[in-house]
Amino acid sequence: MSSKHRSLTVIAKSKATGHSPWSLLKLYASAMRLLHCARNDINTTSAIALVLMFLLSMNSSARAQSKPGFPEYQVKAEMLFRIAEFVSWPAEAFSTPEQPFVIAIAGRDPFDSYLMNRAGAEKIHDRQVAVVAYEAKKHHEYHLVFIEKSEQKHLSELLSEVNGQPVLTVGDSEEFAKNGTHIDFQIIEGRMRFNVNLGSAEKSRLQIPAALLRLASRIYGELKE
Repeated sequence: MSSKHRSLTVIAKSKATGHSPWSLLKLYASAMRLLHCARNDINTTSAIALVLMFLLSMNSSARAQSKPGFPEYQVKAEMLFRIAEFVSWPAEAFSTPEQPFVIAIAGRDPFDSYLMNRAGAEKIHDRQVAVVAYEAKKHHEYHLVFIEKSEQKHLSELLSEVNGQPVLTVGDSEEFAKNGTHIDFQIIEGRMRFNVNLGSAEKSRLQIPAALLRLASRIYGELKE
C-alpha cells in the first residue's frame, strides 16, 4: 500500500464523533487535499471512493448549532465541490478554456457566504469558481445549480428552464432527486448522504462516475442502453 493510500485509510478510519464543528471541518480539509491528489493517480479509484465514503459518513450531528445553517451547509458546500470534481461535463458546456465554473443558488443563500468564500480558494476541473444568484434568463451560463429547499414548490418550473442543458442540479434535501434533480442531499441518522437521478443526468449529458454511484443512498432512473 502506498503512503498516499495509507494516509487516506488513516483519515477514513478517524472517528468524527466527539469532535467540535471546527475539528470536523479540519478533517474535511485534510481529506480534500488527499482527494485532489488522488484524482491524478489512475490506480486510486478505490482510494477516491474511500475518501468520499469518509466525507459522507462523518457525523453531522454538530449541525444543530444556535446559528441556522452552521455547519450543515458548510458540509453541503464541501460536498458540492467534491461531487462536481467527479462529474463530467460535455466540452460545449464551456465556451473558452478560461471560462469559470459557475455555481448558481436558486432561492435564499443558506450558506451564509461560506460557499462564496470557499469558491475563491477552490477550482473545479481546473477552473476558477464563481458563485451567483440564480436568474432564469442566465441559466445557460451555469454549470451547477443548487436549489434551496424553499424552492421545491417551483422545482418543475426551474427544471424546465435548464432541461436538456449540461447543468448539474443539486437539491437541498430529500425528494428533489426523485422529482428530477440530478442529486439531492439527505441526512440519515445524523449523517449527510446523497441520492442520484441517473435518468436526469443522461438527459443533461452529464456523466456520474461509478465511484459516486456506489456511495449514493438511492439511485433513480435508468441509463439508456
